[in-house]
Amino acid sequence: MRPRRFWHAPVLVLALALLGYGISLPVEQESRWLLLLWIGGPLAGFVLISRLSDTPPESDLARTVARVGAVVIVGFLMLSLQLLRQQFVQAGVISNYVVTSADGSTTSNVRPVLATQRVLRGAILDRRGRTLAESVMVNGIARRTYPLASQYDMTAFGQVLGFFSPRYGQSGLEATYNAYLSGERGNEWQMLLSEWTGEGQRGNSLTLTLDAELQARVAALLGDRRGAVVVLDPRSGAILALVSRPGFDPGQLVVDPAAPDLAAERRRVSDYWAQLNRDDSGQPLLNRATQGRYPPGSTFKTVTAVAVLEHPLQGQPNQITCPNEYFPQPDAPPIVNAVDNLGARIGEPATLERVYAFSCNTAFAQYAVRLGADRFAEVAQRFNIFLPDRVPAGFRPLRDVPSEPSLLAVRPDFLDQPRALADTGYGQGQLLVTPLQMALVAAAIANDGVMMQPYLVQRVTRPDGSEVWRASPNGIRRVMSSGNARRMRDYMAAVAQYGFGSIISQFVPQPVGGKSGTAEHVPGAPPHAWFIAIGPIDTPRYAVAVIIEQGGEGSGAAARLAGEVLAAAFAVE
Repeated sequence: MRPRRFWHAPVLVLALALLGYGISLPVEQESRWLLLLWIGGPLAGFVLISRLSDTPPESDLARTVARVGAVVIVGFLMLSLQLLRQQFVQAGVISNYVVTSADGSTTSNVRPVLATQRVLRGAILDRRGRTLAESVMVNGIARRTYPLASQYDMTAFGQVLGFFSPRYGQSGLEATYNAYLSGERGNEWQMLLSEWTGEGQRGNSLTLTLDAELQARVAALLGDRRGAVVVLDPRSGAILALVSRPGFDPGQLVVDPAAPDLAAERRRVSDYWAQLNRDDSGQPLLNRATQGRYPPGSTFKTVTAVAVLEHPLQGQPNQITCPNEYFPQPDAPPIVNAVDNLGARIGEPATLERVYAFSCNTAFAQYAVRLGADRFAEVAQRFNIFLPDRVPAGFRPLRDVPSEPSLLAVRPDFLDQPRALADTGYGQGQLLVTPLQMALVAAAIANDGVMMQPYLVQRVTRPDGSEVWRASPNGIRRVMSSGNARRMRDYMAAVAQYGFGSIISQFVPQPVGGKSGTAEHVPGAPPHAWFIAIGPIDTPRYAVAVIIEQGGEGSGAAARLAGEVLAAAFAVE
């Protein structure tokens, strides 16, 4: 027996393990699967050819033919595995896959939508049981309707609910939960019986964490201004409001089969679709709350402050100054404050609380340089704000609707320069974050240092009312100690009491905390206005993030909007 035979079994096991793992990977990791296929396949082929070589052939020609045959067999098996993955393992996912472009428009397979036109699609309800979307049969065709359209402006709900159209495909919750809403998942037995008996098929219903009244009020408060608002329950991660402006009305993309002039009805829908996709439309299909990525401005000083508290030896929280200028790098321009002589207002000795309350850029630039790039990036990553080469494969901050990861920098080596690190410390640099992620930063502070997984769908129920599944609150990780979370709540309270953000207290009946942000983005353009908030400050039930594109100072319009949003949340309890 030749010694190399002993290697056959472990190599074959390794090849099969690689192929088995790879074939189960999600479609977003197709390149990883192909890499594993091209590693595992040749390994298995090596074993096969080696085994054939160990058997004495009748002639050299027979050996050559056997080896060529082995190569052909391996190639055939690799092709078969790829077809198996596409046609069986991931068939449902690929059939319903939705690609979302940067402007929010979607590309999807319309065949699943066409196939479900005769299925009574499940309803979508808010947390209080109010029906946001349901299907009715009109002339034998299921038509999506929106019962609250007479009560609320449905453009407030467009990006969350999404559209469901035989012509344009699907988006939002309609796309993510299509298999449940159509009955393909969670109600398979009833669907099979319906096919046998010819009875109409019915899908499952979704109950959301969203509060329709709060969603509508928040959308009205944001008005015609471009931007986004997120309201979370920090204790569970449940999303209570998720507003993006401009929005769209999903009902306007539904053709009424009973319309007297079907051609005119189809033209109406086509015109509305064209309107949504115009260059000057403001990208209403884009969910700014989860897909819009912006520089966060001074709201990011919240993350820097947490890093200082978590690393007190390096950060030295209360050994700080607020000079008019700070030179982190001799050959680079200085960092300056937004307000002249800010140090005099902060007073001596300066503390982390006061430089946070009065948003001193030069102080937070110093903090970042003291911490160093590695410690700074590590704390940011706790909040799921990543360097680009550290974003986990297939990562989505929110699984229920399309969402983008937040970035600490665009280039992996950006923080290597002291000036770049200093800029990032006070919220500029190459930072790109979503409103959802900044709401989660505030929520982690409100929740005693634990960041919860955000979610929109509370449960899925069958037509008979039984539950398919129910979501349960899930903590992502502890991002800071309980003591440091308490200190951060005190600092956010200081912003609302006497700092650059005190205007919020004029709109809220209970004590709250917050942090403003004024984010520069394009030279010469007005800055984006940010504000994150939690309330009530003693036992927070709400975490809020608002952004108004080109809204000016965050301590003005954004602070006012955050106060009005918190007041609305208290009012609908």
